[in-house]
Amino acid sequence: MGLVEPASHLSSQAREFLTNYRVVGAELDLGDLEAVAAARRGSLAGWVAHNEGLPGPWISRPSTVAGVPVVAFATGEHALGADGVIVHLHGGAFVLGSPTASAALAVGVAQRTGLPVVSVDYRLAPEHPCPAGLDDIVRVCHELAASRSVVAVFGESAGANLSLAAAVALRDRGAPLPSRLGLLSPWVDMTCSGDTYRSLAAADPVLGPLDPPSFAAAYAGADTSDPRSSPLFADLAALPPSLIQTGSREILLSDSCLLEGALRRAGAEVALHVWDGLWHGWQLQYRVPEACRALDDLAAFLAN
Repeated sequence: MGLVEPASHLSSQAREFLTNYRVVGAELDLGDLEAVAAARRGSLAGWVAHNEGLPGPWISRPSTVAGVPVVAFATGEHALGADGVIVHLHGGAFVLGSPTASAALAVGVAQRTGLPVVSVDYRLAPEHPCPAGLDDIVRVCHELAASRSVVAVFGESAGANLSLAAAVALRDRGAPLPSRLGLLSPWVDMTCSGDTYRSLAAADPVLGPLDPPSFAAAYAGADTSDPRSSPLFADLAALPPSLIQTGSREILLSDSCLLEGALRRAGAEVALHVWDGLWHGWQLQYRVPEACRALDDLAAFLAN
């Protein structure tokens, strides 16, 4: 845990998480590809064990869309073929993560909306820096939109970055846009210039111990201000309505605040919800009541 004690108004489950959580991968050498591969295996094993307790009915089906691997999540076989579909983009600092690792989010949204959620297994850095993963996502969204209604695109952390960047890329190509964007703790500034990267480092148990600029460089390369990797600096006009969720004790809080302002200046409809006392990616912790409430709000927005 950081130096900041959990807020007293949080649930007992949230306070327990903040008290006991220990970050994994803080010393990861992104130049050592064997170490990166090992970190991915270890992280996935941990998330698979975590997700074994996911409640309620759900299924997952791996396949490919436009040649890109995906995993579709739904409440049952009958829901997989619905006309409407939601696209999910997992987090993991552009280096880690997978649809399976973030199943709690995809399943949570599928259960709350009744719609299938297609989670994209996009290419990761450092082997595949920007725009490789973004290109994968744009191809998937374009292919899905040819035969189905893409109701929404959402993602957490790096996945929120890619959700926004994909919407920009689709707009620029004149392709169909999703109706809604869900941006959970978005990491949209690879220059890491916001003040909360420093002011909240001791309070953020998930990202505070990491070195965000090293992950940003692995993904973005030398030009971390390129709008493709840092969509905060992109032209954000004519994008779908967006919901931003962020916690008050995460280093990416400034990214969310800056993004809200940028979207408003571009004329986009946007809502920023700051959850007091919560950490980066709390929505993945399905046993925490605050995570369930956040997913309730997210699903209601995405399916509106």
